Amino acid sequence: MNLLLLTHKMPFPLHDGGAFSIYHSALGLLSKHVNIKILSIDTNRNQQLQDDDFSDFISRSRLESVKVDTRIRPLPACLNLFMNQSYFVKRFYSEAYQSALTRILVTESFDIVQLEHSYMGLYIETIRKYSEARIILRPQNFESQVWRRLMKGKMNLLKKWYIGIATRRLERFEARMTAEVDGIIAISAFDEKSFSKCAPDTPVINVPVGLELSNFRFPPFQEMPDGQLSFYHLGSMDWAPNIEGVRWFVEEVIPYIIKDYPGFRFYIAGKNMPSWLCKRRNLNLIVEGEIDDPVAFHLKHSVMVVPLLSGGGIRVKIIEGMALGKTIITTTIGAEGIPYTNLKNILIADTKQDFAEQIKRCTASPDFCRYVGEQARKLAETYFNCNSNAQKMIQFYQHLCEHSNQ
Repeated sequence: MNLLLLTHKMPFPLHDGGAFSIYHSALGLLSKHVNIKILSIDTNRNQQLQDDDFSDFISRSRLESVKVDTRIRPLPACLNLFMNQSYFVKRFYSEAYQSALTRILVTESFDIVQLEHSYMGLYIETIRKYSEARIILRPQNFESQVWRRLMKGKMNLLKKWYIGIATRRLERFEARMTAEVDGIIAISAFDEKSFSKCAPDTPVINVPVGLELSNFRFPPFQEMPDGQLSFYHLGSMDWAPNIEGVRWFVEEVIPYIIKDYPGFRFYIAGKNMPSWLCKRRNLNLIVEGEIDDPVAFHLKHSVMVVPLLSGGGIRVKIIEGMALGKTIITTTIGAEGIPYTNLKNILIADTKQDFAEQIKRCTASPDFCRYVGEQARKLAETYFNCNSNAQKMIQFYQHLCEHSNQ
């Protein structure tokens, strides 16, 4: 089977959930001997493609990229008000990328062309023009739903007004685009229901994000040298739901926690740390910024905290933490798409009081934390294996190809 993957970002470095999801999905398919070609939008102007750590993957996936500046800019954002297309989507259109896609479709034959984000639906017309391949959408989340949830949080009126316009346009784009593809692979049961409702005539299945579990060793439970637990967050701070959740946790939850637990320490790592967060560094809040080795950061801390108030899809960093046997405290929204059991393989907290209670539970019993981490690892082994999940995707591809030939 020949598969062309169109991605809205590079599949590495593995510092954010989108890249992580793309990379491990492709890795699983390669393990099943699917012939893959990847055409990526490269949004990182400083990144060198020939990264030694991924040279084998680049070769096996025949990775090709086109640099596209997708940064949000004030003037184009304002001018977009006079257009019909959502600015969220328009940023990902590139004539250079379309030319590269056309060249590939003209010179090679594919059974499946897979769009690794809803924004890549911009190129459906080009795919239909130059290929008879089945088009599959594998969205990272239901994008308009993410923005709808964000609008419910704290936001100035002008920003809310603009995002409201862009989100309504995005909803129309998603409705049209999901009806035009031949199938949808959602990454959570929640998203599967949402896409089935949006496009009732389009086949939809749920295949969670997978991991190469052999790369995630299950380490001993980690405590600090003084015997205390360290709590941490790892995530890109250029993603709006992460910014919203971390700001709430820093401004509302930490002050509430340290009233009874003055020794509480919260470590934050990830790319693009905002200046307001760096300025708030103190004994309770340690901001480390971008790190070279996310797994090493996971391993040196005790309990992962993911205070998401909005978002969608599935949180890849939580899956990564589970694979490493970490105890994870998150919100109901943060745990969406994960078949969890509260107090067994994850700890759910939706208010500052809930977070304080779960943190107190962890500090009172490191053995309880160890148990939750062990159960989290078992859940990851059962549901988030990239090789078994790849087989489900291949079966879906085969079904659609057979159906198209009838």
